[in-house]
Amino acid sequence: MDIINFALKALKSKLRYIITVLATGFACLFMVLFPDTALFSAQKGIVIWANNILPAMLPFFICANFMNGIGITRYLNPSCFAFSMSALSGYPMGAKVIGDMGRSGYIPSIECRRLISFCSTSGPAFIVGAVGASMIGNNICGSIMAMAHFGGALLNGILFSVLIEAFSSDYRNYKHKHKQKRVKDGFNENYLEAFTNSIITSFKSLGIILAYIVMFMMITDIIQLSGILDSIENLYYVGLIKGILEMTVGCSAISGTMTIPLAYKTVGCCILISFGGLSIIGQSMSMLEGTKVSFSYLLLVKICHSVLAGMLAFLLTRIML
Repeated sequence: MDIINFALKALKSKLRYIITVLATGFACLFMVLFPDTALFSAQKGIVIWANNILPAMLPFFICANFMNGIGITRYLNPSCFAFSMSALSGYPMGAKVIGDMGRSGYIPSIECRRLISFCSTSGPAFIVGAVGASMIGNNICGSIMAMAHFGGALLNGILFSVLIEAFSSDYRNYKHKHKQKRVKDGFNENYLEAFTNSIITSFKSLGIILAYIVMFMMITDIIQLSGILDSIENLYYVGLIKGILEMTVGCSAISGTMTIPLAYKTVGCCILISFGGLSIIGQSMSMLEGTKVSFSYLLLVKICHSVLAGMLAFLLTRIML
């Protein structure tokens, strides 16, 4: 049995390697054959990053890294701190805070998995301002999406907390024996060094986010260029498919179609925002490195979040629109 498991793991690892090599080779070939499209995709990703992500995320990243560097986060409630930073800043701030706490040993891996179920959210400025007011053109829709998105996150957190506590003895031991563990080794008083390190770490994290945005922008443009989506007549479904890859592109596609009713636009954009897209999931996985949170688990978490938020958005549109 051990030999069979070893062989399966080896085969799985080899398949991953082959798929990675083929995907990378295809990306290189695409950039050679279609340099204009590749350049335009990269430019769009960089513009989105420079105009929206960098100014919105950099102050929060520096603040969170500095607080962690001088030891303040060891004395804060992990759930409240991670959720507040995620809700204020947006993707992937919650994953970064959880990753920092997990790698520092402040919380165990099982707590990281619980926290990510409700601390992986978009920011209210993006939901209400960028999608609600700018894309859809209706502030009420923005408010509905925000309430459904954060309400869905809290419901998702309750659901996964119950499941984890019911099926994991490790979490029950952590909750009862090590609740709100505190590391009593004092604060780091070398503030200048901590601040400098927080800036360097923040730009490294933002560089990773930029790479993911450019990569998935290119994948979206490849699919568009290939004509695969041309066979789908319903533009609503086209927007949802695009949003599975890159959230902003999908929301823009759905909200920009005049034939889609306002309520459908609201629900569809809320689902995409709550799912985050594979781009956001990839960014979050980079931030969660070393915490033993798997890709399949995070994917399940985001699917559940999107379903719950979509249901809440549907109910709210019936009441408020």
